[in-house]
Order: sequence, then structure tokens, then C-alpha cells
Amino acid sequence: MPISMPESIMTEWALALFRPSDLADLPAHLRLEPSRPGLARARQADARAAVVDRFGPPAWQRLYFGQEFCERRAPSVSEVRRAYSAAVSAGLAFTLLTSYVSDDGVDRLRPVLAWLSGLEDARVEVVANDWGVVRVVAREHAGLRLVLGRLMNRMLRDPRIVPGLVEARAPGDALAALRQPSLTAPVSRLLLARFGIGRVEFDNLIQGLDTDFRAIGLGASVYVPYGYVVSGRACAIGSLNQPAADQFHVGAACRRECLQYTVTRRADPLPVAGGHHEYLERGNTCFYLQDADAIGRAAAVASRSGIDRLVYQADLPV
Repeated sequence: MPISMPESIMTEWALALFRPSDLADLPAHLRLEPSRPGLARARQADARAAVVDRFGPPAWQRLYFGQEFCERRAPSVSEVRRAYSAAVSAGLAFTLLTSYVSDDGVDRLRPVLAWLSGLEDARVEVVANDWGVVRVVAREHAGLRLVLGRLMNRMLRDPRIVPGLVEARAPGDALAALRQPSLTAPVSRLLLARFGIGRVEFDNLIQGLDTDFRAIGLGASVYVPYGYVVSGRACAIGSLNQPAADQFHVGAACRRECLQYTVTRRADPLPVAGGHHEYLERGNTCFYLQDADAIGRAAAVASRSGIDRLVYQADLPV
């Protein structure tokens, strides 16, 4: 069924980059030029066309840079300095992406956070996907704006199953529960207020969202065109060259294989009719590329729920 275009979507555009090498190509990324070769390039172009069709021409206001899924890929101070300079040169505000972390990961983030805090730039944000990072930023760098990342909401996101639930017209109460983020519950809002968090972020959830973020005083962001399915601290691709006894260990040696390899997987047969078929595994995380219908739903949800920022991922976010 075709999706009707919302009457208006007041959306701030943010470009998300994940590798220092991407910064040299910032002008190309701002033009939404596909970054991958072959068939993947064509699919990126299709996704870009769907985003522009549904959300309108890009109105870039912010650059995201960093890592959401792997603390070992967290950028250094020099890399963040370079990214911040690139953002300023392009007239963009800057947001640092951070991942779920161990204690060592928090320690590696501290000098980066200290450098950003020393800028005294009120527009700088830190996207936290770990409560430990939230606590460090709130206690030690109160001048930095805290954003609660998309990994911090625990909503159902499995694209093999959720489309079947939606298309099969599951009971209204069940769908309503799937569309309500726990972050908007009164106790969660008190916690967000305690840490000074004024923005929460979401994947483009297949089931949608039934929350008016404007009414509860929160900014909200949605990520396109890649959604994540599952992530973890053990890296399958990084284990390929390890002896069997050393594979899939959290502390296994890392040669950054994720910079070179992407695994394409297909789910067939699917547990529920209508589910997504193809998945992209890079490093420790599995993703999928949203199609035009999914991106259309994101536009409709943004208009209805008061989502006021679109985070466009130039490539797989690992």
C-alpha cells in the first residue's frame, strides 16, 4: 500500500560519518553521493532518493562522528579534533557518537570528552549509548549536551518478525505496546531530567512510534537508511583468523577486520511472512538497509510524533 506524504516535516538534517577517512570526502557525503561500490552503491542511491523524496532536500545543520557499536573503534582526540574542524568549516554543529563501553572504554573516552568540553561550544553534543558514559559526561563535563542514543531504547526491532506482526494486524493493544518507548514513562523522564538529557534517538522502527515528543518536551531523532538488528562485544568477523579456542572472546585481538569485510546474510525461510530478507554484518553488529516504504514510514512517524532530526548514515555505522 502506498504511503501518503505528510503535509510537513520540520526536520534538522545530520550527517553521520564513522571513519576518519570519510572526513576527506565530506563535501561528497553532503551531496549524498553513494560511498560503496557495485550493487551496494546502487542500493545506497535508491535509499538516498527515497529519503530526499520523503523528507525533502537536505538542510544540513550537524555532523555526527564516532562509533556507536565498538569501543575499540572509538576515535582519538586527534581524530575528533579533525572531525570538529571539518564540521566548523562546513558550517555544521558537532556531535560525538559513543558506544556501549567497558571501564577501559570509558577511560579511553575521557580525554576526548575533556577536549570537547574545553571548546566551550554550547552546540557540541555527545550521544551516549551506555549509562556509564551518561554519568561521566553529566558529572565531569556538564557543558556538553547529552543525547540518549538509539541503543538505549529496548524496543522490538527484529525486521524478520515485526513486519509480519504489523501486516497481520496484530491486536491493537499489542501493537500499541510495541510502539511505546519506555523512555517516555514518567520514571524514565525523571531520570533523563536528572542527567540533563533533552534528546532521545531511535532507529526507524518498523512498527512506528505512538509518542508526541513535543508534548513531553523532548527532542527526538531517527536514523536512516540503515537499521541495526543486534550487536554485542564479541566480533565474529574479527574471530575468523583466530585459533578455535580463541574465537568469539570479548578480549580477542582486534585487527580491525571490520574496515575491510562486510558479510551479507539472507533469512530464508522467515519466521513470519513479510519479514526482511537481507542483512549486512560488519564487525560485531548486524544491520539492514531500509527500503523506500520503510523510509516513507519514517517520514510519517516524524510528522506525527514530533521527531525533529533526521540522522543520515553515509554508510554502515561500523
